[in-house]
Amino acid sequence: MKDNSLKLPFLMVALSASTQVFSAQGLLTEEDIFAEIDSVTGVTHLKQSLSQVPAAVTIIDRRTIEASTALNLVDLFRLVPGFQVYFLHGNKPGVTYHVPGGDYSRRLEVKVDGRSVYEPLLSSVEWNTLGVDIDDIEYIEVVRGSNTAADGSNAFIASFNIVTRSPLADAGTKFSVQHGNQGIKSRAISHSSQFDQLATRFTLKASENNGFDLEDYPDYAGKDFSDSADTFTIRYQGLWTPSVTDSINFQLGTGDTKTTIGPSDYKKRHWKNKYQHFNWKRIANEWSDVELVLYHNQIDFVDNDDPYDVATALYLYGADEEDGKSLHQRMGGDLVLPSNIQQILGSGPNQIIAQPTYAHFSDRWDAELRSNIYSIDNLRMSLAMGSRHDSFETELFLGGPGQVSQISNRLNANLEWTASDALTINLGNALEKIRNKDNTNSYRAAANYQLSKKHIFRLAGSHSYRDPTLLEVNQNSIYTYDNQGEKITLYTRVKSDNDIATEKQVSREIGYLGLFDDKKLSLDIRIFDEELTNLIGERRERFLGPLQDSINIIDNTENVKLKGIEWQLQYRPTNQLLLSLNHSYLVAEGDSRYGYDKHDDAASENDLILDLDKTVPENMANLLVSYEMPGGLKFSGSYHYKEGYKPKPGAVSLPSHSRFDLKASKRWFSQSNWMELSLTAQNVGDDYQEHFSFNKFESLYVLGFKLGSN
Repeated sequence: MKDNSLKLPFLMVALSASTQVFSAQGLLTEEDIFAEIDSVTGVTHLKQSLSQVPAAVTIIDRRTIEASTALNLVDLFRLVPGFQVYFLHGNKPGVTYHVPGGDYSRRLEVKVDGRSVYEPLLSSVEWNTLGVDIDDIEYIEVVRGSNTAADGSNAFIASFNIVTRSPLADAGTKFSVQHGNQGIKSRAISHSSQFDQLATRFTLKASENNGFDLEDYPDYAGKDFSDSADTFTIRYQGLWTPSVTDSINFQLGTGDTKTTIGPSDYKKRHWKNKYQHFNWKRIANEWSDVELVLYHNQIDFVDNDDPYDVATALYLYGADEEDGKSLHQRMGGDLVLPSNIQQILGSGPNQIIAQPTYAHFSDRWDAELRSNIYSIDNLRMSLAMGSRHDSFETELFLGGPGQVSQISNRLNANLEWTASDALTINLGNALEKIRNKDNTNSYRAAANYQLSKKHIFRLAGSHSYRDPTLLEVNQNSIYTYDNQGEKITLYTRVKSDNDIATEKQVSREIGYLGLFDDKKLSLDIRIFDEELTNLIGERRERFLGPLQDSINIIDNTENVKLKGIEWQLQYRPTNQLLLSLNHSYLVAEGDSRYGYDKHDDAASENDLILDLDKTVPENMANLLVSYEMPGGLKFSGSYHYKEGYKPKPGAVSLPSHSRFDLKASKRWFSQSNWMELSLTAQNVGDDYQEHFSFNKFESLYVLGFKLGSN
């Protein structure tokens, strides 16, 4: 593992937007913290009502979180229309919006209290390393659609901001424990305290589970494969309000996670991560404020791979039963091995020619200065400038020891103009510059028209760009063997194309927001047309190396057009009843340039084009109903439907499935403490295939216990 010493001064994390309002004494009031959420900041970084925002937004608030049947963070995203949640294996979740879901959650910006948790090494969000539990969350803002004009390149298809609970929200100590089938166990303890104008919270959590049962799948039965996980996290939050106009917010966290790479080979991966986040905000006057945000993410992990031995190499050169030729020969290769390879193969079938353990280290530093101006002749604007330094070290992904890094700078401007009482215009622009690369300029324009206070219509369009990530540009995954000082490249798994282009999206949408019965009933509809070009994936290319016939190349391989409609309905007539319903209909058309046909002697990289049809579910629906009876007994039920789809281009379609989840909970109060018991049952019914045919999602039953002080 790498040395984890800090490079910059002590950094800490920002308080959520909902806890930025101060009383005359400089402290937050209880009313400020627990008030109903009727505005968002994640779309433009201005505080806006849902009738003003230039994009479709879903808010998953604390009441919805407590009512839900979710057992983990990603389960909550099923409540957002158009979002597909899936599991590549029992402990590797994936989340995507509209585009096909892959092994990694690329093109999706995820923030925790404004701190991006997108990892540059794997070009993704690693959900198991976030260290954020459901009980930690106050609310989640989900921007449905590209938000690059405000959040930059990572927000190419959508963006999340997970706002955690303020240290002022829960005084005292809270303890929770969960136990369930499939080895589900979790224990957490947190303590919140306040001294003068400093409020703090300390949280410690440990969890584990056994993952999916693989024994029923013939290829894995008896091979002792496991996709289990074991996680331990520590998190500290602080909020200091030294004056009426200033707030200083900070977070520190560290985690240790043992899980699996999978899903094809189930090799072990051991993560260690830490972060620091600092946020200072000053309310300059009644019409402006300024904010400074600094954060540092660090992740350090080790992969335990299978050794690559002589027997494996001989297998590639073995006679094929079909025509008596090896795979190498059928591609035009010569069966006579180079002399240095013969020396290695002569060492015996168990001679290791590639080591089984690889270490990786990733580092991100980010600084941003933002100013919001709230009132200049019906104009409001948010201006920001920031800089980011990404680096990583990895022998496996770079073809040997070494480090790659990049510095990116950005300018953001978002403008809101209240043209009349009924019309609001939003304009946004993000200019990003990576050193030694061309600028990218993403922009968005939207007009919101209020036919009345109950009916709001939105017309919006955007042009968004996503630069290739550090890994996508530099990957060169090779296996080498040191033959008495001579480095021999035996096998090249994946390498980057020399000329990867920027991804582009053109999006158009019509939106409607209806508010009825004094806002107790809301209906949000989004009709969209999105065209994504030059999407980065992998293609195959003919490559006659010593021990291989082809190679995977990272390149611009996919183009897709998306059309559809999605809607969500929320009904809260009383504090006891909650109903949330959403549905999405999506049609995807496009192709993926996979590579060549290996049986064609005149192979060309354009020979094999895969259709992207049915690589996303055409229909998805979710329903959540929750009712709290007198005395604190609460019942919740949810229904999830996903139409059949192909997990990747060219794959066999999975069948459609429906799933029912149930939850019952009861809370008791005393003068100084409270206690809660809960029972959650997920997938009450038949098992279903989860993203791959060998992943079987069985019924889960989890008993929970919580104890806290008032």
